Amino acid sequence: MYTESMQRHVQRIGYNVNRFRGNLLLLKGGKNPEELKEEFMDIERSLSEIFNDIRVEVPDPGLEGAHSTILRAAGIYRDSLREFMRFYDDGDDDHFVHAGLMINEANELLNEAASMMGV
Repeated sequence: MYTESMQRHVQRIGYNVNRFRGNLLLLKGGKNPEELKEEFMDIERSLSEIFNDIRVEVPDPGLEGAHSTILRAAGIYRDSLREFMRFYDDGDDDHFVHAGLMINEANELLNEAASMMGV
């Protein structure tokens, strides 16, 4: 059933966003960023897979708007990790701020989708 599948996707998003936040706390606590790079890359890969899975889902009639909103949120979460990963290219921690703002936007979209689905 579509709604059960979508619920699993949203749970996977939440799990990965929590992993991201947890690793950011480790960075803030003084952990060497290079030690966490592979973990961040894995989170980005996972969010990309979730985005692709949602993209091929066919929503139940009447849920097209919610589906589109969730897809947008998943894409923004994925893109936020990509923005964050730019830190490893140039060492500029402004990427943390931009990625955080993107995550906030995606969170708002998920809340909007939840209200559209009556959750």
